[in-house]
Amino acid sequence: MPAGYAIRAYRPDDAAALAVVDARASVLFAEYGYPSLAEGTLTPAQFHALAGVCETLVAVHCEGGPVGYAILHPVGGFLHLRELAVDPAHGRRGIGTALLAAAIDRSRDEGHEGVSLTTFRDLPFNERFYAGQGFVECALDAAPAPLARQFLAEVPPGIATEKRLLMLRRNIP
Repeated sequence: MPAGYAIRAYRPDDAAALAVVDARASVLFAEYGYPSLAEGTLTPAQFHALAGVCETLVAVHCEGGPVGYAILHPVGGFLHLRELAVDPAHGRRGIGTALLAAAIDRSRDEGHEGVSLTTFRDLPFNERFYAGQGFVECALDAAPAPLARQFLAEVPPGIATEKRLLMLRRNIP
């Protein structure tokens, strides 16, 4: 983690700041041809409802509060990364990588097979980023049924399924 930042568990008073992080991070999708994703950001109440049923890790800056998050929940033997976002004002400092590493550590500690996620094929901050962290594509017909269902549930409305992929990073025993 870069100096001045830390990762901790979600607290209910984080919801408003993390809804802002979600909105700011979603602007990147609009810049890469997915404007509808920038419109559907979470309200503080929606963020809190989601974080309340999932394990949520929060990246905080020592002077400014929450700047990123990772939302996790178990699916099909894996710890599934439902969402990872970092405020672009704090981007390119290793915060996303640190959140992902914390998710991988949680996966090992909790005895999961690894970490799963769904992402876009054609965005520079998606597939390539995760591949660089050891994730590989898993064909839907080879995926455990719960992960295949999760993949389909996470395809945004109006987005072709082929633009998305399921990726796994298995824990090494």
